[in-house]
Amino acid sequence: MMSERHYSEEEVKDLTDRVFLLRQKLEEGKVHIADHLIEGFRASYEAIRLRGDGLVDPATVDGRIRSSTLAIRYFQYRNEAKDAISTGDIQDAYFRMLYVQFGWMMDFMLKHGLNPHQASLAFVRDQTFVKQVKENLAELASGIREFWEGVGDSGAYHLQDGPQLKATFSGDLFPSHWENAVSTAGLYIDTIVLPCPILRIAPILGIYPDREVARFFAKHVLTAMSYRDVATANVEPPIVLILPHPDDIHRGKSGDLLVRATPAVLKHATYLFGREFSDLDHYQDFCSDLKTIQQVMGELKRPDRILFDTTWEQGAEAQLTRMMRDPQPALPGFDPHNAGHQVFGASVGRMPQALASKETARHFGGTPFISAPTSWDYYTWFLEYESIRSSGEMRDLKSTHVVRALVAEGKWSLSWLGKVPPETVLQIRKNGHAEELRHILSAGLDELIALRPDNYYRTSDRVVENLNRAFEEHQRQLLDARNKKLKLYGIDVASFLATGSIAVTAALTGSPELGAVSGILGIAGLPNLREIKSKFKEQADADLVRMKSPTGLLFRHVRS
Repeated sequence: MMSERHYSEEEVKDLTDRVFLLRQKLEEGKVHIADHLIEGFRASYEAIRLRGDGLVDPATVDGRIRSSTLAIRYFQYRNEAKDAISTGDIQDAYFRMLYVQFGWMMDFMLKHGLNPHQASLAFVRDQTFVKQVKENLAELASGIREFWEGVGDSGAYHLQDGPQLKATFSGDLFPSHWENAVSTAGLYIDTIVLPCPILRIAPILGIYPDREVARFFAKHVLTAMSYRDVATANVEPPIVLILPHPDDIHRGKSGDLLVRATPAVLKHATYLFGREFSDLDHYQDFCSDLKTIQQVMGELKRPDRILFDTTWEQGAEAQLTRMMRDPQPALPGFDPHNAGHQVFGASVGRMPQALASKETARHFGGTPFISAPTSWDYYTWFLEYESIRSSGEMRDLKSTHVVRALVAEGKWSLSWLGKVPPETVLQIRKNGHAEELRHILSAGLDELIALRPDNYYRTSDRVVENLNRAFEEHQRQLLDARNKKLKLYGIDVASFLATGSIAVTAALTGSPELGAVSGILGIAGLPNLREIKSKFKEQADADLVRMKSPTGLLFRHVRS
């Protein structure tokens, strides 16, 4: 016979608070019970008894009531957290901190007409700057982490509860300075979530050379600061937010990402070498014995997924040769000149990164936004190894396909995309054209995705076709408008010049005789000044509508 559990007074008080909160929500009509559960819930609720001191008797509260009160308490906490601070206030506070601390860096960059990359190279030429980053980055990250611990949940709840389309940046420390995320993904996605670059860079201190850490720091912080205006813009839903994933905030405190990614790492290892590995230690020991490129090549069964950088020459041997010529910093305790260690390092680095991309997107209720081609390849392999998609992920597939197309083709077929100013995206949003533009981009994708959910090449081609078709239609409208203006003034330009000058002179001088002459010419089939003014107003109104349309705003930056 089991002994009755003893509850501390603190537990009893907490349970009492939750039970009375449940009663309050029931009375307010804010709790709805499914029809088939009502009778059981009523019996459990009516069984609750109070002790003599007014607190509930925990022995009379069953699991059904306890779980209900916990759920209500959780949602109350969420609502209180959202009410405490808005995403706009979070962004204002964050960028205020950045500009107070690093506004001088931004001033230097703007004064000398540099981009974040160029400015970072200038900063790291100063050894004092490199030293300051090395000595102060950990403390700075601690302060930033404290800020995010205070407001991170509120920001996440706002996003999770929002109905807008969301995409979370991943696969790199921060978006590149030369491709504004808003100019690509922002054309389809409502809200882009970016990481805090400081929390991303701090963990590599001591792994990468001090000068490289300082360069990363300067480049990515300056790039982040360039998002201030669009991140703090008064528009709902927000176009872009800097909001870190809990793993970035609680690094070292939460579950180990590598542990969670181990199944994918081992599947990747099996794909490469055609053999099973019992655990990471087994895989590490195996790779440690492959000291040379030739030894690695001799063991590879499927070398097509030996990849360090998509910009290097393709092929396993070429990739390994390039890596060994200029080895990247290796994991602590690993030899960067050991070819097998580089293969192992890529596996245990890239697969957790791919898992983090998925987890971050899931946390904020969005889809991954991966701009780095190498990271994207590993992400698609990760999905293959996982080989299970939830219904929610299937619903988000279209967003993933469109975002991937905009990012990938923005480097090639649609190179003008990255040059669309964020202000244009903001204007499209404020004019209420986001859904129309989304429809243009995604037309015809449902059938392609249903046929082959993993065929990102074909869907990218379709997005390019959609944009090209929209651009051609836009150009046709411009040509039609131009022709209408010519007709407005008379098709015969020479005749327009002759008669138009008479009418304009009459208007300026107030001469009725000249006006009469113009009127006679109008009877002969040429427009008079009054017609021109009236029709020009109509044409100007049509031009304004076209300019403010989503395609008009988007394509005004394209030179045909």
